[in-house]
Parts: sequence; C-alpha cells; structure tokens
Amino acid sequence: MPSFQIHPFLVHFPIALITVAALFDLIGVLWKRQFFTRSAFAMLLVASAVAVIVGISGYAAEARLEQNIQILAAVADNLTHHASLGNTSVWLIVAVGLFRIWSVLERKTWSTNGWIFPLVMILLSGWVIYTGLAGIDLSQAIRAAYQAMN
Repeated sequence: MPSFQIHPFLVHFPIALITVAALFDLIGVLWKRQFFTRSAFAMLLVASAVAVIVGISGYAAEARLEQNIQILAAVADNLTHHASLGNTSVWLIVAVGLFRIWSVLERKTWSTNGWIFPLVMILLSGWVIYTGLAGIDLSQAIRAAYQAMN
C-alpha cells in the first residue's frame, strides 16, 4: 500500500467549507441574518484557496499513481472520472469565489440579500460532494488493485 498521501487529508476541508457555507447562506437568507451570509462568504474564500492546493495535491497523487502501471491500468476509468470532476471543482469553486468577491465589492444588494448565492452554493456543495464520492470509489479501486497484486 502506498505511504501517506496529503491529497485525501486536505480534500475534506473545501468539501466541508463549501457545504457549511451553503447552509449558512441559506440560513442567512431565511432568517435575514448578515452574520451567516458574511460567514458563508469567508468560508467560500478559504475554500477557494484550499481548493487550489487540493488540486495541486491531486495532480501529485495522480503522478505517483502513474508510476505503478499495474495499479494505473486497474483504476484508469475511476482516476479519469475523479480527476475530471476534481479539476472542474477547483475551477467552479474559484469562479464562484471571484464572482462573489466582485458582487460584494460592487455592493450588489442581491449578493447579500438574494437567493442567488444560496442556490449557487447548494449546487456547488452537491458538485463537490459528488466529486468526493468519486474519490471514494477511486480509493476503493486502488485498494482492491493492491490487494489483488498481493
């Protein structure tokens, strides 16, 4: 089995931050509490920065996996699927973060009082959770491939 990988450790942070931010955005709109909306904004900013690091660590994990041709052949479909979802996730998280920064700096009232960001964040949360589930499938496929080799 491979030694410690940083990617599976780090990946949980943006997933959790995006999911909690979506919940906070929803609470902020329903209860009309700016604290929750501002907290969701801060969580999205942190998630955006961490997502880039997670993406880089994912590339490193993929490169390491490619060194073992037998394992790579066994998990190629899972790896391609998860890598595609992961790349898209990073771009989506950063794009939503930048769009939200722009809307706050431009003082768009819909950015703090409307339903746009709660809905976008709920969709983004679903996307990153789906990406994480694909990562679980990949991890299980890797484990099965290593067990089959031994």
